Amino acid sequence: MTQRHRLATRRRHETIAMEHEGQRYKVGLGREVLCDGSCGATAMRFGPIAEVFFNAQKVNSPIDVLVSDSAILMSMLLQYGCPPADIFHAMKRNPDGSPASPLGRAAAFLVEVGHD
Repeated sequence: MTQRHRLATRRRHETIAMEHEGQRYKVGLGREVLCDGSCGATAMRFGPIAEVFFNAQKVNSPIDVLVSDSAILMSMLLQYGCPPADIFHAMKRNPDGSPASPLGRAAAFLVEVGHD
């Protein structure tokens, strides 16, 4: 079994807004800081996206719970070394090839922006 990469305490976090089938979501993406505390802000580097947070517009609604739990699973897949493209390709699609779920849209975003 592959070892899970445990994330450092200090991470970069960015938030994006996303819409899927008329519903709005917030997606948080976490990357590790790759330099030690001695490098300056200009020398700071960030690792690949290693965690995903996902929230629906209405907190604690059934869809919010589902996307949040799904994001935890996606984060664990990333931390075990699964490439975002593999995650994206495993998800359901609409007949036109677009992602069928909000999490599928988030996985597509990871592939589009480049994981590393």
